[in-house]
Amino acid sequence: MEPNKKEPVDAMKLIKSLIDVIQASFATAWKAVLLLGGAVLIAYCYFESIVPEGLSLGDAFFLASAAFSFTCIALIGIGFGVFAALWALKLFVVANNFRLKRRGKPPAALLHRAVDNGATVFMSLIATLAFGSTLVLLKDQSPDARMHATLLFFAAAGLIGGILLLIVPTTTAQRPSIRLTVSFLSMTVFGLLVATRPALLNLAMVNLGVRSAPGQVVVFSDAEHTQLAAIATASGVKVQFCKLPTTDKWGTRDARAVWHGVGGSSYVRLFDETNGSRDVLVRANRADVEVIRRERTGFDCPPKVAAPPIGKSS
Repeated sequence: MEPNKKEPVDAMKLIKSLIDVIQASFATAWKAVLLLGGAVLIAYCYFESIVPEGLSLGDAFFLASAAFSFTCIALIGIGFGVFAALWALKLFVVANNFRLKRRGKPPAALLHRAVDNGATVFMSLIATLAFGSTLVLLKDQSPDARMHATLLFFAAAGLIGGILLLIVPTTTAQRPSIRLTVSFLSMTVFGLLVATRPALLNLAMVNLGVRSAPGQVVVFSDAEHTQLAAIATASGVKVQFCKLPTTDKWGTRDARAVWHGVGGSSYVRLFDETNGSRDVLVRANRADVEVIRRERTGFDCPPKVAAPPIGKSS
């Protein structure tokens, strides 16, 4: 008998199959990006209590890119949370298998072999200590930073993701389907988003330029400033506006443009300068609102001078 000969590979068929796979991948990825972008947009508008107006098709595709920014930030943070939880997962697996061994039963699960080594588990413990220290020592620099909520979201999502993905049952019959695992993980992440309200959506919108970052100056026209100042006063929110030299515009660092540059309207959140937890959301005309980055301006309101006591000369 002649030895089996390998059939020659048809280069054209191989290239065509690769092109088909790439086209199918791009089609699926586009739908996923649009779907996730829509979910991100809905979640952001829900948390900020805003209703976008006058969105065009170009705005819709622009907002779809929020999915990419949000996903990148979330994957990095959750990945760090998974790594920080490795030592706890290893401890849980060892303790559970030891309990089963005392009962004369075989081990039920193992840690995934890609991360089941002493050095990785030890570095995971170091990462947990750094994570915990940051959580204790970190202070929010602005009322809407929500860094503690963001770190808690990363830790919780990382722990749950590690349990679902890195603890491997020893028998095939006990392993859940990939579709069920992904569905449960997606619902868990969404539930954690609602429960903790991390700053991920804010960061994604800041990266896109839809939201102003903490410390950036928000500038208003004279007419818009008059309306905003009246609304702030009526709401009991103390906001310091300062007039820009040689212009008829007013600026402040006590405001955050939470929706700007997309659609026909802008939404601005005014924060109380003495108590940042108090704020009021105001709808403004897009043309009357501008955002100036901190590094491009030396704008700062002059310090207020207290009036001298009555009966005393200065």
